[in-house]
Amino acid sequence: MNMGAGVPVLLPPNSLPRPSHPTLEWTPKRYLTGPQPPPVDDAKVIEQELAAARQLADGKAVKKTRPRRTVDFNGGMGRWALLRKHRPNPTYVPYIRPAPPYTVDLLPPVAYPGNASTSLCTKFIHTSTNKIRCPVNVVTWTPEGRRVLTGSTSGEFTLWNGLTFNFETILQAHDSAIRAFQFTHSGSYLASADQSGIIKYFQPNMNNLNAWTGHREAIRGLSFSPDDGRFATASDDATIRIWDFEESREERVMTGHGWDVKCVEWHPTKGLLASGSKDNLIKFWDPRTGTVLSTL
Repeated sequence: MNMGAGVPVLLPPNSLPRPSHPTLEWTPKRYLTGPQPPPVDDAKVIEQELAAARQLADGKAVKKTRPRRTVDFNGGMGRWALLRKHRPNPTYVPYIRPAPPYTVDLLPPVAYPGNASTSLCTKFIHTSTNKIRCPVNVVTWTPEGRRVLTGSTSGEFTLWNGLTFNFETILQAHDSAIRAFQFTHSGSYLASADQSGIIKYFQPNMNNLNAWTGHREAIRGLSFSPDDGRFATASDDATIRIWDFEESREERVMTGHGWDVKCVEWHPTKGLLASGSKDNLIKFWDPRTGTVLSTL
């Protein structure tokens, strides 16, 4: 309705003209069906059925295959390295939330210096058994921390995968029971000793480099100096001997214990040895002179 020239008239919203095009709707052209499982490999299925039939024909029970579980001990190292670069202050430590969904956020124990609970094993994981059951006398982690090396009474080295717990290598390293071994601090070599007093050098690939008789009786302990240039051995003959690593040469014999010496340990940074014996004594030695510094 026009009330006059130049006077605008406001119309109600419902009376505005509408566009005359049809309503547009999107219709998918691909992925019309839901997710499907991968196709079955007929050749592989037939091969498995034939293998099961052969086992039944031989009188063997069909063993179900289960995927081997893997425990990755270094899973949080990447996150910990990133957090150390981006943490707000040098003393920042992330809070441990006590709920199962936050397990994936756990960092290595080194990230929680004031919380000893992160270094405790609270769950049984696996039992590994050798082909021939015999006592295991010594065990150590390899330098990269992903394998476990064990020495048994049968004189065998067994290398176990520390993530999937299956054995990788079995090596007849000694003719008698293995009593002590240790990797050098650099991880380049392994020195081992056995019940008959023989010392051997090995490379990380278990290649034997050298062997000689170091003591008259069983060697119970072996420890490297901080620079890997020398190592000490403790034996049931009541002596501690210091050896030059490169030349496999005896440098010093230390006597003072009244019975079998069961263990010896070189200080991580100093020229200092500690030994323990069956005579109930602990002795501290100066490896340069071979003298006893103190006795506990």
